[in-house]
Amino acid sequence: MTFFSDAVFAIAMTLLIIELHAPEVPDAALPDALRELVPGYLTFVLSFVVVGFVWLSHHRKFAAIERYDQGLLRMNLLMLLFVASLPLPTAILGLHGDDVLAVVLYAATISLIGFLMTGMWLYAWHRGLVAASIDLAVFRLVLVQSFPIPGIFLLSIPVALLAGASAGELSWIAAVPASAVITRVYRARTEETAPA
Repeated sequence: MTFFSDAVFAIAMTLLIIELHAPEVPDAALPDALRELVPGYLTFVLSFVVVGFVWLSHHRKFAAIERYDQGLLRMNLLMLLFVASLPLPTAILGLHGDDVLAVVLYAATISLIGFLMTGMWLYAWHRGLVAASIDLAVFRLVLVQSFPIPGIFLLSIPVALLAGASAGELSWIAAVPASAVITRVYRARTEETAPA
């Protein structure tokens, strides 16, 4: 299953760039043509980084999952559907980054991917599909690490609806630092409550 998933991730990450084309313009017009590519390129970089984080998370989780059942396979396929479709909201965001609908569509797609990954981890744990070497503390740590990125993107939807597209997009900057801070705080708290 991981080989199939890896292939979908790889194809989706490659297709993210397909909407960007080298400008075929006279030399004098090249600076303006390159400036027009900037929003699309920044959207490509954002999507590549986010999908990269999701792919790494998928690898970590599935390294700990020893067995699969039909439910887990179906959840994985559903998650891969949204990964494979990500080039479309990425292209729309690159072309219409000032439009709230483009921001909402993109943020909803990223949120769905992340929360489906989290759902797979919960499902695998409760179905006994996770390796016996993964204890409850590790399970909880992985679970805590799963929420910040899709959570920030989900919260960016009402931000965009209330404050505009740019505000929603700016809130995405918090995703990676929030993930690091939440992980650090969780680890510190579990160390404090651990028996001496």
